[in-house]
Amino acid sequence: MKFWDTGEQTNTETFDYDVMKKKFIENLDYLKTMSVEEQTLYKKWMEWNTDLLGNMKRLPVLQQHYDSLWKPTDIMNKELTVSEINSLDPYVEIVDDDPKESTRWTEIRRLIHTMEFQANPGRNVKCYVKDRTSGKILGQICLGSDITSLGVRDAYIGWGKEDKFTNGKLNNTTIATTIVSTQPFGYNFLGGKLIAALATAPEIRDYWKQKYDNVLIGVGTTSLYGIHSQYNGIPHFKTLGESKGKISTKPDDFVYDPWHQWLKENKADWYSKNITQERERNGANMGYERNGPVSGIKQKIIQAIYKELGIKSDAYDHGFQRGVYFAQMYENGNEFLCSKIEEKDLVLKEKFEKGTEYTMKWWKDKAVKRYEKLYEEGKIKPEVLFYIDAIGLTWEQMKEKYLKEVGR
Repeated sequence: MKFWDTGEQTNTETFDYDVMKKKFIENLDYLKTMSVEEQTLYKKWMEWNTDLLGNMKRLPVLQQHYDSLWKPTDIMNKELTVSEINSLDPYVEIVDDDPKESTRWTEIRRLIHTMEFQANPGRNVKCYVKDRTSGKILGQICLGSDITSLGVRDAYIGWGKEDKFTNGKLNNTTIATTIVSTQPFGYNFLGGKLIAALATAPEIRDYWKQKYDNVLIGVGTTSLYGIHSQYNGIPHFKTLGESKGKISTKPDDFVYDPWHQWLKENKADWYSKNITQERERNGANMGYERNGPVSGIKQKIIQAIYKELGIKSDAYDHGFQRGVYFAQMYENGNEFLCSKIEEKDLVLKEKFEKGTEYTMKWWKDKAVKRYEKLYEEGKIKPEVLFYIDAIGLTWEQMKEKYLKEVGR
């Protein structure tokens, strides 16, 4: 099955209701057969092969990004590699809003991360983590408008709808939609833990305040593969539990987009009402993007399509439970988020006040020990994970080449 085939019917002027219903359900049935690892890789494959011609044209530019990634000189030279790790001087570089810079960041993100990249609606702060010594990229971070409802997080904070929406406290937290380390830095040197810790860096807090005029109280994130993840053991983050996995599987764009357009045209009143509601819930009048897509609306659209097609609302819940983690940066941050104290009363925790100094002291020794252990056990992985080779592969070739890397 070529579910990525861009020759599929997408023009609503020639929209065949029964044909498109059949394609929609077939696509969801296909996705439902996949494990979380396989579905993650499938979305990555789609990312590089839906616009195959466009990506082939950009190959020379994409290839140049390889040289911007940090790599040890000779990972099998123990003394040299330990020296290079000890010499690393990581820092957070926030990406300018300039479209060219944003495009470059996005291309690198798609090349080094196993999960597809979709720009989240609302707020968006893209960052590199770079090494001052070499100027090379160690990883990337993207922070966005927080998820409106996340059970274990809301319970930890003590949040209700009034605090989140009426009082606008959802503007004081963020969800890290991307935390990714380059490879082989991630696997061999606990690079993912370093990048995650730096998502709480003072530079990010300062930028959030400057750009959105909200103090940043906490950074949340979720793991792809349950509670056992790179976020465990990071002193910056608290493990809150797991999500319920009750999110509808998003069908591929070639079947989702025509139905989305059909709703706009044939259920215009419903569509307009729900877009407005979600924009209000997300605080569009408090600094969020007013005219763009809004957080939560995609799930509502999918559920509306289900209803139109007579599909049970939970028939295609993906069931993939994500580990939920939260970095509460203030001693009394939850009290602020619950509207019990004012901003002037906030007390920053010492580890976050020290910022990168604290993070490096915690991470560097662990990174060297991790590398030395892998070296002694003969388990070093020297490969650079760079998905440029995914362009032009068949789905079967993609699985054979990359499935073992998912969750690495």
